[in-house]
Amino acid sequence: MPYGAVKPTTINILGVAGSGEGKSPLYDKVLNVIQKSQRQQRREWRRRLDAYHGELEEWRTEEKVLTQAIYRKQTKGGTAERERQALRELHQRRPEPPREFRLLYEDTTPEALFSGLETAIPSAALATDEAEVFFKGAMNRARSHLNSLWSGGSTVITRATKEDIVLNDARLMLLLMVQPGILQKYMETQGQQARDSGMLARFLVCAPPSVRGQRFYSLHTPPEWKAWEQAEARLDTLTRENLILAHAPETPREELEFTQEGAACWVQVANEIERQMGPGGYFEACPDHGSKLAENVARVAALIHLFEGYEGGIIPETVLMAMDISLYYSGHFQHVFMPPPQEEQDACQLNEWFNELRQFNWRIMRYNDVRQRAPRQLRDRKRLKAALEVLIAQQQVVVFTHNRTRYIDLAPWLGPPDLSML
Repeated sequence: MPYGAVKPTTINILGVAGSGEGKSPLYDKVLNVIQKSQRQQRREWRRRLDAYHGELEEWRTEEKVLTQAIYRKQTKGGTAERERQALRELHQRRPEPPREFRLLYEDTTPEALFSGLETAIPSAALATDEAEVFFKGAMNRARSHLNSLWSGGSTVITRATKEDIVLNDARLMLLLMVQPGILQKYMETQGQQARDSGMLARFLVCAPPSVRGQRFYSLHTPPEWKAWEQAEARLDTLTRENLILAHAPETPREELEFTQEGAACWVQVANEIERQMGPGGYFEACPDHGSKLAENVARVAALIHLFEGYEGGIIPETVLMAMDISLYYSGHFQHVFMPPPQEEQDACQLNEWFNELRQFNWRIMRYNDVRQRAPRQLRDRKRLKAALEVLIAQQQVVVFTHNRTRYIDLAPWLGPPDLSML
């Protein structure tokens, strides 16, 4: 980091989209390269595991022989020093189980995940396109450990009947995809605790608008996007670079630095984010998110630099690109975790429906027609009335009465309507 600290490049990502929006196809497409390599390495790991079990049986047989020899000599009054020395040397040669190359964990318990980071390879991602398991399961209660791993610190998982799991310099990324309803229920029950712990503030949140009804196939559409072929090749290269961790997990990590100009650019971005956390600022209502955003900008810049294969330090152009990405998803974060009041959400949805009618030159509608034909949730009398009051205040519509019938003017900025057509 420009201020001297060394931080991980891992980021946490939360995707929020309804059923049928394409979470699973996207998940499979992005992670296919890693999953394929992981499957190949798993087959090799099982072969090494079989060989390890054979070596371990031989070792145990030799240990048993030496132990019995020591016992026999001791019962006869001897010292068995030579056998003792041989046993000590044997214990130093105890076979080590092979480490599994596992970068992705899906439906797992905290103990299994943290144990994998200790006994497999020390870099992994908890990735799932059905994050209901995460938000409703034991993993959510391991927030303090997840936060420590995000920060690059050490963490100790204490177990009652087994040895503690000690993670030093491990790396863990979270990639969670969840439906809005599940996330809403979670926020109603445990959301405040998650916000207070700082776990949610660490996420880059992606909550795009629905595209259902807009995805059409064409026989002339190319089967693969050329840029994605290049991306897959780069993902494959980066995945293979991690293979060394299965044989040498203590391999020193490389440190990536900012250029002097890149550092100055990041400092300017970080200072502006800090300023916006003050009274009246953009992040005044979400200081937990704002306090992590500058570091996320640095991490995203580092990931862009690595993914594109740039040489040297991180330059200002990369920092600005990372800033644009992070601020875009910052808006998604506020939309998901700091939604406007219900009447404002309803007003926005109602005005979108009005916009569709305005495109066909609709100007005047009867109030009762709106109640009968508006989006289903807005047909409730109280919600419709509250939404219309918001739109009236925004000068988007006008409600008036003519011949004892109430009407809604969808375009009051065009001047008084022609009432003779009513």
